[in-house]
Amino acid sequence: MRHAPTLASRRAQRGAALVEYTIIAVLGIIVLIAEPNIILELVEALRKAYSSFVYALSLGWI
Repeated sequence: MRHAPTLASRRAQRGAALVEYTIIAVLGIIVLIAEPNIILELVEALRKAYSSFVYALSLGWI
């Protein structure tokens, strides 16, 4: 038989999610401050990956 979660456990879960989001946000800010060109590097890596993907697709039809 299942029991409904108590109000205290719901609050603890909400608090845990807040902590996780805060940690991720702080780590993201630290990375952006430490290396401001990371966004440009990410965009360039995505361009290369996409061009490789398109090239591989074009070879599949031969």
